[in-house]
Amino acid sequence: MKRIGFLGCGKIGGFMLQEILKDGEAQAAFIQDPFYRGDGSVPVTGSADETLLETADLVIESATAGVLKENLDVILKHCDLMVFSVTAFSDRDFYEHATELAECYQRRIYLPHGAILGVDGIADGRELIRSVTIETVKNPASLGRFDRERTVVYEGSCRGACAAYPRNVNVHATVALAGIGFDKTVSRIVSDPAVSTNTHFIHIEGEGIRFDLDISSFADGGVTGKYTPYSAVGSLRRILGERRGFHFV
Repeated sequence: MKRIGFLGCGKIGGFMLQEILKDGEAQAAFIQDPFYRGDGSVPVTGSADETLLETADLVIESATAGVLKENLDVILKHCDLMVFSVTAFSDRDFYEHATELAECYQRRIYLPHGAILGVDGIADGRELIRSVTIETVKNPASLGRFDRERTVVYEGSCRGACAAYPRNVNVHATVALAGIGFDKTVSRIVSDPAVSTNTHFIHIEGEGIRFDLDISSFADGGVTGKYTPYSAVGSLRRILGERRGFHFV
C-alpha cells in the first residue's frame, strides 16, 4: 500500500486526505502545512522533513507555486510528485530544473487534469494543434478584486497570465503544457460580479480538428470550484492503479 504525503492540506488536499483514509486505498505519511490542525493521527510539520519524506511514495502538492518551488528538490529526492500549482512551470528555469531532477532521481511528476475535461485529448493531438484560446470567468472575490461590473482583467500569453494570477489559472497552465506551450496559448481572464461559478471556455483549432470545451463549476467566491476536488481524487486513484474493473485511459 502506497504512503502519501501532503504539501498543503486545504480544500483539495483535505478532501483527498479524507477520501484515501475513508477508502483505505493508501496511507497518509505526513501533512506539511503550518496552518493545518489535525487530530494527531497523521504527522504534521510546518516545513520539509526528510525523515518523513523517506516514508512516502508520493507527495501531493496543493499549496502555491511558491511553496512548490521551495520544496521541489527535497521531494523529488525521495518520491514522486503530484502537482496542482501547475502555474509554477511557466517559469522556464523551474520547468527545466524539475525536468532534470525527475530524470536524475528517476521520478514521476503527475499533472492532474483538475477542472479540465479532455486534457488527454489535447496532449494526444498536440502535433495537429495550431491555436489555443482559454477564457476564464470568475467572481471578483476569486481573483482578489472588487469589480462592480464585468471586466477583462488580463488578455495575452498564458505565461503572462500565470505570472499575474498564479492561483487562478492552473487550468491554463495545464492546457499549455499539454498543448502548444505557454507562449502560444492565449489566455483571457474575466472578472464578473454576477457569477458564482468558475467557468472555462477553451477553443482549440488545428489541422483537421476543432475542439470547444465549456466547463463550469460552482465556486462561491473561492479559487477552487466544486468539481476539482472530485477530479483530484479520480486522478489519484488512477495513479494508485488499485481499482478493479473498467478504466478510462
